[in-house]
Amino acid sequence: MRVDWRSRLCLLWVIASVILSLPVNYMEGAQSDVVNSQDLLTYYEYDKTLPLNVEEEPVRDEPHYKVLRVYFDSVNDERVPGLLSLPKVQGEVPCVIFLHGYGGRKEDILEAAELIAKEGYAIVSIDAEYHGERREEGKELYSPNITDSIRGIVQTVIDLRRAIDYVELRPEIDKGRIGYAGGSMGGILGAIFIGVEPRVKAAALIVAGGNMSLMVRESQHNTMPAIREFLQREGLSYEELQSLLDPIDPINFIGTFSPRPVVFHLGKFDTIVPAEAGRQLYEKAGEPKEVYWYDAGHDVPLDLVLARVLDFMDRNLQGKAFTYRELRYWAVKYGPLIGMVVGAVALTAYLARKALRRALARFVAGSRIARIPLA
Repeated sequence: MRVDWRSRLCLLWVIASVILSLPVNYMEGAQSDVVNSQDLLTYYEYDKTLPLNVEEEPVRDEPHYKVLRVYFDSVNDERVPGLLSLPKVQGEVPCVIFLHGYGGRKEDILEAAELIAKEGYAIVSIDAEYHGERREEGKELYSPNITDSIRGIVQTVIDLRRAIDYVELRPEIDKGRIGYAGGSMGGILGAIFIGVEPRVKAAALIVAGGNMSLMVRESQHNTMPAIREFLQREGLSYEELQSLLDPIDPINFIGTFSPRPVVFHLGKFDTIVPAEAGRQLYEKAGEPKEVYWYDAGHDVPLDLVLARVLDFMDRNLQGKAFTYRELRYWAVKYGPLIGMVVGAVALTAYLARKALRRALARFVAGSRIARIPLA
């Protein structure tokens, strides 16, 4: 395909501007095919003295919990909208930072807010760039505008860090017990977030993946065809794309989360975040780590995932040796079936015993008749 020289020149200028903005050490690493994660961390640094200018308003006031809508300042003059759900209990509680998937919004936590509050957790959810209250007509976080996608992802990760700054102001929350959970885009960006944020003590990543160029090339997400068409039109290879996306590739950050614990929940047949991308991200993570593979695509069984995530947070944020939610899940799911099987076995055993008793009775009766002398 012949590319117009003006378009090619414009594209090269964009690539050059992005690459020249990278730290010098990063450029040296890129030339040797080794990405220096320490240099990439600088993308997510920010001024922690920046005032939050918090605004809060009540959304729900339930018997077991309350929900506040919050707004706080982040870098680049961005105002971040979020929700804070707090259980009504005595003492400080652990808190989970949450980020929704692509096309989602902070309100996605509300369906599970009561359950999570009853389990003794606070949860904070924010709108990612171009999502929820931050939507902008014609703007997508995954788009052929690579420089804007990079900017938006970096912005969202820093916004998550600012969410912890906000959490630390709340007297109800134990600042030493902060976890993270996110699915799909929330898992992908979350893998960057936990790698750059030392205050997160445990993390659950759901249908997440690494190796951005692999995901762009193979994902069946509805935003990917436009990006692939752009690459083909501009003659940009996936290797060149990867060099641009290294600053936002979770595979370059997940290793720095170690030795804090992380758990992955992945679909064996996922084509939205390709299963191979999930496997590579898991392999790149340091210990301690664990992974659950589900016989599913991108839609993993959320009720089971939630039970396992809460058990994981209990063990790693609350130090509980015994957790029960997954056991309860299987008991509820298969309890009736197990009851039917046990009942059937018991009935069979009872009928078998009755039949055996009858057979023995007949045998004994027959033996007595045989011993009676004939006249």
